[in-house]
Amino acid sequence: MVIGSRSLVSCIALTVVVLVGTLDTTVDGAKILAVFPSISKTNYIFGQVLFEALAAKGHDVTIVSPFEVQYAYENIRQVRITGLFSHIEDYGLHANVFTKRDKSSFYGNTNLIYGTAAMADYTLGHPKLQELLKNPAETFDLLILDQVLCESLLGLAYHYGVPAIVYSAAAPNKYTNEMVGNPHNPAYNPIPSLGYSDRMHLVQRVWNTFVSICEQFNYRYLYLPSQEAVYQRYFTRRGSLPPLLDLIHNVSLVMVNSHPVINFARPFVPNMIEIGGAHIRQLEDTGFSQDVLNWVEKAKNGVIYFSMGTNIRSADFPDSLREAFVDAFGKLSQVLIIWKWENATLPDQSANVIIGPWLPQQQLLAHPNVRLHITHGGLLSMMETVHYGKPILGLPLAGDQEILVNRAVEAGYGLKLDYQNVTEEGILKAINQLLNEPEFRQAAMKASRQFREQPLKPLDKVLYYVDYVLKQDSGINYLRSGALYLSFWPRHVVDVATILVLITMIPVGLFATLIQIILRKTHQRKMKNVPSVGKPAANGKSLEKDVKKKRN
Repeated sequence: MVIGSRSLVSCIALTVVVLVGTLDTTVDGAKILAVFPSISKTNYIFGQVLFEALAAKGHDVTIVSPFEVQYAYENIRQVRITGLFSHIEDYGLHANVFTKRDKSSFYGNTNLIYGTAAMADYTLGHPKLQELLKNPAETFDLLILDQVLCESLLGLAYHYGVPAIVYSAAAPNKYTNEMVGNPHNPAYNPIPSLGYSDRMHLVQRVWNTFVSICEQFNYRYLYLPSQEAVYQRYFTRRGSLPPLLDLIHNVSLVMVNSHPVINFARPFVPNMIEIGGAHIRQLEDTGFSQDVLNWVEKAKNGVIYFSMGTNIRSADFPDSLREAFVDAFGKLSQVLIIWKWENATLPDQSANVIIGPWLPQQQLLAHPNVRLHITHGGLLSMMETVHYGKPILGLPLAGDQEILVNRAVEAGYGLKLDYQNVTEEGILKAINQLLNEPEFRQAAMKASRQFREQPLKPLDKVLYYVDYVLKQDSGINYLRSGALYLSFWPRHVVDVATILVLITMIPVGLFATLIQIILRKTHQRKMKNVPSVGKPAANGKSLEKDVKKKRN
């Protein structure tokens, strides 16, 4: 076949265009700074899948974190913040949850605010990060910040002159809502720590509104000043700084780890994106050792997986709680129990219980022989459990765990244990119900279908919006809510309400004043017609003489 010269030139030109386009999409990677300063391994696990996906797309990722893991990508650089755990130990941010339950909420909230300020201060002052900041050759195109109440770290976006994306392992809260002006209506948006659902009765709405107001004042007068002080300490050398609140309101996007099936439906402004389930991996193998795999597959009556997450140690259980579970498991001899237990030995461990300090949770939940997950009800654990369609037995202890477990109970795929009243009998009864009554499994599968049915996979959504922000050279101000340009009082229409009250009160006040004038004049006329007692008469004679004349 002979091709004409003109056709040949056209073919070559087309090939060059295709090759150039291909090179643009694969080579033109961005330099991304990911700052994940939390001492919670959960947050790092949530970000880890993102780091790998960004690196796979050709981006250079620099991770600042107290954790360090092995990555298969050469374009991932890790800046480890050593010593952070011991530095903030006095603030109780990683204390035993079973001892923290005895502390007041005020104590815990105060420690959280000043503990996170100390965490941000230590991160910014760490020699490795200071070396990064002082190196003029270090440049970045984007900041991705883990939302752990360290907003002073947004100063890094100002320092490098780059847009910022906030990546939250939690559902929307006061702090993420403030960044984008997302509405918070206390009538149907419960404060997570209260454990309410979005269908509150009157007393709950009153209390939720009160706590919401307290949270606002807490944010404005405790949290912001503590973060502002850290921000000013490390970024003043660049000259006059904008207020930290301006940087908070200037974030390009906030990505929140929520989904209506797990949490509840709520309104979102355009630059707050739901990415619930973005950390769930596409599993290519089981990830088990051969011994564990043999145990799981040979369990004729199925497997119960028991884990309290990454931040709560089962080994810290009070003796009575541990004994209740151990005794209950001993009576389920036909069922295999795989228990995330952090110590080398488990007292009175029965033959059907396998323990380990770390277990491949997603791989276990994905295995068809695992029939039940006993969990604390943490958000990542709940998403993984629902994704793989497993019923849950919840033992909520803190934060939003109460809400999430209650949602599972309401949806029919879970039961809840009361931490204060856990007994061997109660555990056995709940487990037997969940294993033997098919409606729990059916409800779990229904929730799994609803959770999976999304127009775009959560991680693909994340990657799309990261590229979207990188491409928008002029910013994405058109996505911002007008609420960001209003202070607290106008945003909540307090000024309008004040004017309406005044408009209403002015006519009422005028009417009341008119009535008062009329009554006063009427009273004065009546008083003029009443003779005065004890006063001299007009002709100079006393009233006493007039009275005598009348008698004669």
